[in-house]
Formats: sequence, C-alpha cells, structure tokens
Amino acid sequence: MESDTPYPRILIIEDHQPDPSIDPHALQGFEVEYAQSGEAGFAKLERESFDLVILNIQRSDTSSEHVLTRIRTELCLDLAIVVVTSASRECLAVNWLQCGMNDYLTKEELHTARVAATVRGALERRRLEHVRRAADQELRRRSEELESARCQLRDAQTHLVQSEKMASLGQLVAGVAHEINNPLAYVSNNIAVLDRDVHCIAALMTEYRSAFGASLPEAIRQAEERLDLDYTLESLDRLFLSTKLGLQRVREIVVGLRDFSRLDETDRKLINPNDAVRLTLEIVRYQVRLKEINLVVELGELPMISCFAGKINQVLLNILMNAIQAVDPGATITVRSWSDLEKNEVYLALSDDGPGIPPSIQAKIFDPFFTTKPQGLGTGLGLWISDNIMKEHQGRIELETASNQGTTFTLIFPIRCANLA
Repeated sequence: MESDTPYPRILIIEDHQPDPSIDPHALQGFEVEYAQSGEAGFAKLERESFDLVILNIQRSDTSSEHVLTRIRTELCLDLAIVVVTSASRECLAVNWLQCGMNDYLTKEELHTARVAATVRGALERRRLEHVRRAADQELRRRSEELESARCQLRDAQTHLVQSEKMASLGQLVAGVAHEINNPLAYVSNNIAVLDRDVHCIAALMTEYRSAFGASLPEAIRQAEERLDLDYTLESLDRLFLSTKLGLQRVREIVVGLRDFSRLDETDRKLINPNDAVRLTLEIVRYQVRLKEINLVVELGELPMISCFAGKINQVLLNILMNAIQAVDPGATITVRSWSDLEKNEVYLALSDDGPGIPPSIQAKIFDPFFTTKPQGLGTGLGLWISDNIMKEHQGRIELETASNQGTTFTLIFPIRCANLA
C-alpha cells in the first residue's frame, strides 16, 4: 500500500538495540517510524501504508531474508525495501535481490549521506517501475484495441468482398435469366402457334379419312399404320399440355432466379416474408428432391415488413442449404412462419431432424470462417453473413438444438410498415 501523506513514509525494522541505529537527521524530508522486531514490523505493515522499508535484522533466528520474503509473499506489498548488512555479507545481496530487495546499505554507511541517497534512489526506481508497469498496461490495452480493430476491419473487408461477390453474382444471374427469357418467349409463342396449326392439320386429316374411307390408296394406308396415326392424333393434346407445363416451369425458374438475385438493392421495400420463403424453396427444390427430403411448409398470415428482399433470400438460402447438407436422405425439414403483433415481430423458423449442433461449437457458428465442413467445401461465412444481414434489419437469429433431436433457426424481424428507412 502507498501512503497518503505528502512525505514518503519509511518503516525501519531492527531487532538488535533499543536505540535507533539510523540517525533520524539522515532521513529529513521523510516520515519515519520504527519497529523493534520482525513481527512488530509485520503488524505495522498490515495496519498502515508505507513507501519504503529498511530491514536491519541482526538476529540469526529471524534473518533479513526471511522478513523480506514474508513481506513480498505473505503481505504482497509493492513497496521499496532496503536491507542493511555488514561489508562481509555483501555477497548475500544476490539472494536478497531474488527475494525482492531493491537496494542495500552496509553498517558503515548508516551514518553517512548514503542513507538518504539510497532511500531516494530506491523510491525513484520504484516510481519508475510503477510508470513502466502503467505504460506496459496501456501498451497492452492499446495493442488489444488495435488487434480488435484489425479483426473488425478484416471482418468488414471480408463481408464487403462477399457482398460484392454476391451482388456481382446477382447481376450475372439476372443477366442469364434475361437471356433465357428472350428465347423462352419465342419458344412459348411458337408452341402456341404449333399447337393451333397441328390441331388444324389433324382435323383436316380426320376429314380426309372420313371422306375417302376404304378408297384411300394402299400407300397412304400403309403410311398411317407406320405412323400409328390414331395414337398420334390422340396424343397431341397430352404432348402439347406437358410441353406447355414444362415451359411454364422454366418461366417460373427464370422469374425466381431474377427475383432471388436482387442482392444489389439500395432501398428497402415492403414485402411479405412468406413470398421470400416460397421463392427460396423453389431455388432449393432440386436439392430437396435429390435427397428425398420430406419438406413440410406451414406458413401463417403475415404482415408486410420493410427489408432488402434479396438479402433476406440469401439468409433463408444459407440456413436451408445448411439443413439440407446436415440431414440424412429421407429426413424432414419444416418451414413455419407466424407473427406476434403485440411484440411487433415476424418469425420464420427453419427446423430439421438432423444430428443437432454439439454444445462445444454452438457459440462459434456465427463466427467468420468457422466451418465443420471439409476443407474446400465451405468458407465458414454463410451464418456470419446471415447474422450480419439480420442485424442490419434490426432483427436476430435464435438457435435451438439438441443432440440427435435436430436444429431450429428462427429468424425474427421487426414489423415496419410505416417507415421504410
């Protein structure tokens, strides 16, 4: 403990004579107190604050080294300590230094100016040591702040790069969707015309057969048999219907890709979150079918929310793909939505019946670059980006998981209908 008095406080502990061995005049400018034994010195040190201790212990049963060690280890006091020794015992100074001594005096120097000089030197070194420790602590603090800032900058740069990649990908997908849409329009129009014309030709052939009947030339009858004309005419409606349905499915995929890829939006829009769910489910339909996953969709009535639609699609896609990759073939993935108007919140819950997330890594799953996938199969950025997107929307992601009982990620959005900012 440090003293609160304007003068440095010194405690002189000596046990060999009733009269002080150090002349008080040699310590002018200091507040000096005496203790006549090691135990008395310990008692004073426990009750009061001192800046420096002078140990002048001569009895063999209580050595200066013993008292010095007790002050440092038992009392844990951070004060300067000067040990008095005889000239013949200066060789012990190394041991005392290891025990926490700051300086020493010989008996021959007790009545000289060296006493005050040694005391001031010890106190100054102690002060400088305190300054050094404070500087070290400040340096460590600043280093930690710098490292934290560096990590935040790295994460921000990674997020920016990933966002730019996704925006570029969105533009690419939108461009591809546009390029597909043009020939798709031609094909759709041509199919409609072909459907009309082929049915006209079929009707004309039926009229010919009805008019000529058995008088049809043999060559034409053989051609009809080779073509299985009756079956072909009967199949026209079914073939054109399936073709139109296929084209409609392609058109839906193109529209879905175009809408899903809107990751470069700069303005929020009012959307129904269920639309984002349906759109994302269309995107993952192939992966779901490939693993024969049982997909359960329970969408409730939802109010509109203000958001960047493309980014919400990205969050849903990241979590759905993680679930698809985590479960075994034939597993069940459930997507639910509901709202709580009292809490002014909308909820989207994506659940699977997979193995669950081990407790040891649950706190890390939203960290950047953390992944449990083999090297090269995952960047460890999906959930981190999703978490940042939710925070950008003043929302959050809640996790529920249990071993061998599955995992649920719940996306929670604030309902904002009046303010799109």
